[in-house]
Amino acid sequence: MATKYNFEELEGGEYVIADPVNETADPVRLRAEWIDGDDIEGEWERAIGAVIKRDLLGGMDLKNGNGKIDRSRVVETLAAAEDEEGPIVTSEDQADALIEYFAQEGIVELDGSEVLVLQNPQDAEDVSGEMILNWAAGIEACVEKISDTQDRIRAAKEKLESRLDDMDQDPSHVEEKARETAQELKSLGDGQGVPENPSELPPEERERYDELKRKLIYHNKMMDVIDTDLTEKVRQGTNKLGDSLEQLDSAQTALSQKQGEFRTLALQEQEFPEGADNIVQNMGKLATQLAGVEGVEEAAENTDPDGVAELVDDITETVTETANTATQTAPDEELTQPSSDLEMSG
Repeated sequence: MATKYNFEELEGGEYVIADPVNETADPVRLRAEWIDGDDIEGEWERAIGAVIKRDLLGGMDLKNGNGKIDRSRVVETLAAAEDEEGPIVTSEDQADALIEYFAQEGIVELDGSEVLVLQNPQDAEDVSGEMILNWAAGIEACVEKISDTQDRIRAAKEKLESRLDDMDQDPSHVEEKARETAQELKSLGDGQGVPENPSELPPEERERYDELKRKLIYHNKMMDVIDTDLTEKVRQGTNKLGDSLEQLDSAQTALSQKQGEFRTLALQEQEFPEGADNIVQNMGKLATQLAGVEGVEEAAENTDPDGVAELVDDITETVTETANTATQTAPDEELTQPSSDLEMSG
């Protein structure tokens, strides 16, 4: 995708103006400190973390260790994002300009209509310190998301457990009502049991029989309902929530450790800057050229295993001889005592 903005730092260095290539659009002012950072933390992490936190549930295309998000989605997310310091940006135009500013500074990469926010950390030679800190920001967003999820799960678990406690009522009164109704039905018969031919009962007793029959069946069905323990499924649900909390806690611990590792890796990138090894090699080459001796790389290539063994013997022998010579020429402190100008008389 072609760039949309040209960036110009204002005098004083506090702000940067993003001047749209499309002259019909208005310029956007950005804080220059967005790209500031020390060895283990970058100011831009606030924006990157907000984007990643929102897109943890599927908005990010994470393939081969690289995390990409559609630019329009990044803009939308940033424009709506807030944290403890307040809104990240004030408009979608500012969000769009900020993303391109990050790209110019190597914090993200633009790939067509997508923004590469996370680069595979296994590609150590190609990953910049800024990209490594993006991973740290992303992991921090994951940890915060886990904390939020844990809070919601704990609240849901407590509500379910409270409802279960409220539902643990004694059903014996329903059984008592059923027994009373059954005894009354028996009293309508001539013998010890319920009338065998209700149709032969006098009209008033027949009507009472029908009422008691419906009442008995009603109580019996309510007892069936009570015996059908739906709360067991709820208890299983609370147990599952408890398991989820334990697993989230493990994930939080593991991610927190990885966050520390990424910040340490970023520190390494800062302390051992790119090209340091080249500097070492170039200085060695310069020294050998000045002395007129064979170069290090050429000598390494031309030295076979026998030559390496011979070189080791020569060096160790020389070191031993030098040490012996130093020992022999050193004054023997035990045998050589300094004379004293003070004479003691008896």
